[in-house]
Parts: sequence; C-alpha cells; structure tokens
Amino acid sequence: MTILTSVTEIEDRIVDTIREIQRPVVDYVRKSVEQVEGRLPKLSYPKTLPKPGEVVESQFVFAKALLDSQRSFVTELVDAMAPLVEPDEDQDEAAQPAPSAKAEPASTSKPSSKAKTTKTATSKTTKA
Repeated sequence: MTILTSVTEIEDRIVDTIREIQRPVVDYVRKSVEQVEGRLPKLSYPKTLPKPGEVVESQFVFAKALLDSQRSFVTELVDAMAPLVEPDEDQDEAAQPAPSAKAEPASTSKPSSKAKTTKTATSKTTKA
C-alpha cells in the first residue's frame, strides 16, 4: 500500500461520512416542513430574483469551472517542472500505483501539449 493509496482511502471515508451525516439532516428538515406546512403562511418571493435552486446551481457551476482551471494550472506547473525531477532508480516501476479510477482525466489535452512545448523550449534553451 502506497502513501497515495492510504490518503485516497481516508478521503473516501471522509466523503462517505459526510454523506451519512447529511442524509438525516435532509430527512429532518423535510419532516419539519411537512409538519408546519399549512400552519404557517407561505413566504412571498420576488419574481425578479432568481430561485434559490438556480443560485445554488450557478455557484456550483462557477466553483467547478474555478477548480477545473486550477487543476489545469497545477498540471501545467508539474509538467513544466518534470525535467528537474529524476525518477528514483531503486523504485520498481511495477510498484508504482496506477492513478485512481475516480480521478478524472484532464479536461482538455491543452495542458499536455503546452507542457510538451515548454519541454521543447527548455531543451532548446539548454542546448544553446
């Protein structure tokens, strides 16, 4: 078991625990609304404002775009620094873990093509 495997397993347990905690909260709120429905006046909501669900969806779309952008940025940085890192010759390649099945591939092939360009430019600079 590698360190990355251990970390991934812990992260999975954290996510599972959060989901287990959230389910009863949603159920409790749903039951509470059912109990008070009809006993309290309905709230008015201005038609000019977006619905709460639309705001939530919009913010998660933004957060995902921001996270995707940061992932691309960090991937490009790691690729740009790769020529400075030598593999440990004592470590057998077969012992290295495959990327997690849950990890999504990079959203576009641009980071790797830019990284190749960076590596080529670095090689030319070094030779000159």
